[in-house]
Amino acid sequence: MSEFTSGSLVLNKHRKAIEDFNPIFIKPLNDKWSVFFTEGTDVSDTYPEDIIKMIAGVPVLYFYNFEDHGWGFTILHQSRVVSAFDYSYEEDEIELQNYVQERFPEEEAIELLYVNPDSDAFRVKILGEFYMEHSKEDKVKKLIMSLDVDAFALFNIDSGGLDRLRDMFRIESLVSLQDRFTLIDDFKATIDIKEMCWVRADRIENLMN
Repeated sequence: MSEFTSGSLVLNKHRKAIEDFNPIFIKPLNDKWSVFFTEGTDVSDTYPEDIIKMIAGVPVLYFYNFEDHGWGFTILHQSRVVSAFDYSYEEDEIELQNYVQERFPEEEAIELLYVNPDSDAFRVKILGEFYMEHSKEDKVKKLIMSLDVDAFALFNIDSGGLDRLRDMFRIESLVSLQDRFTLIDDFKATIDIKEMCWVRADRIENLMN
């Protein structure tokens, strides 16, 4: 079963400020972070609108990870979005499947890419052709268009951590990324939210202990 995680994170030192707005749930995630849900929090890749009313000068990180579909985050501060990153795995898959279907209209794209005995070799070959016509660099530039890594300084990420984030979100790093799951694992480790896993607003009872 694929992981579905989403929720808002705040530094523990700001927890009292969030509690004053009566969230429906708030709990320490670890020694640094607390996770909370508002009435408007859903299992979604989009931050809840009602969070804007409660954050004022408190920086909040909305994080989601839908394991087989994508992951991302939004940093909110002073009632506005200051950084955002949304990495959809499905967008690339859909574009690739459409490309294969156009190239081989008499065949089933899914079978060519994933089912046939030679699917692995075919997929490697067709990906190379696909990215010659659809620049991977252009896609990555679009992916990080709303990203400001320096905004993580709002969460007391030290200079070494900021440097690691800058490196993992460099265009060259993302273009050459071989395993998409290493990116999210490295990200969570760098900002210390490894425990943000299987956390979501419709499973609050699982988080009570």
